[in-house]
Amino acid sequence: SDRKIAVVTGGAGFIGSHVARHLRSMDHQVIILDDLSGGFIENVPKDCIYIEGSITNVALIQSIFEKYSIDYIYHLAAYAAEGLSHFIRKFNYENNLIGSINLINAAINHNVKRFIFTSSIAVYGTQELPLRESQRPQPEDPYGIAKYAVEMDLENAHKMFGLEYTIFRPHNVYGPGQNIGDKYRNVVGIFMNQLLKDEPLTIFGDGNQTRAFTYIDDVAPYIAASYAFAKAKNQLFNIGSAAENTVNDLA
Repeated sequence: SDRKIAVVTGGAGFIGSHVARHLRSMDHQVIILDDLSGGFIENVPKDCIYIEGSITNVALIQSIFEKYSIDYIYHLAAYAAEGLSHFIRKFNYENNLIGSINLINAAINHNVKRFIFTSSIAVYGTQELPLRESQRPQPEDPYGIAKYAVEMDLENAHKMFGLEYTIFRPHNVYGPGQNIGDKYRNVVGIFMNQLLKDEPLTIFGDGNQTRAFTYIDDVAPYIAASYAFAKAKNQLFNIGSAAENTVNDLA
């Protein structure tokens, strides 16, 4: 049959579960691999095959690729806590770098058609805005360093082994299904959490700093559909809203 099989790592997480849903609506069979370190079982779309486990488990990855004929990998699993990553360096690199390499190796060994990777604007560090794909990344924390290393490895795996890839760098994504219990990322979730607890909103400085906030439906469908676009082969894209709001406006 022409039905494609996609693995979505981090498919119980916020962006991953939305990508999985869009892939299902395109009639792909979807296998979700997630260790629930940041996701929730109720995020997993009903008609997906769900496997609880970590991308650091090489034997598990091996067994999935031996059992199913995988066409595409959507790699969204990561321990995403930029500010915290300085203090969990080994854990950060084991999960975000070595875990990714485990998947890249499986993709090469099993002739996966495209490896779609969700990187982060953390790879840029603090550079002049607006950020452009042509700027040289200068990550400033281990999280961003790991993401950039994976991007470079994908480029290298393509040159050496012909693995096709597409890389996305999303920014400040919000929407239904996001983890609002996470203290380390996404001011939208942090504000919602504080409101639900009747706590004052934490605003740093004068609150006039601006951010572009991106609604999930402006990101997930494009990540999901990217496998079908020849022009997205071996390319990387910043993806997100260009409209800016101040943190005060958001509050």
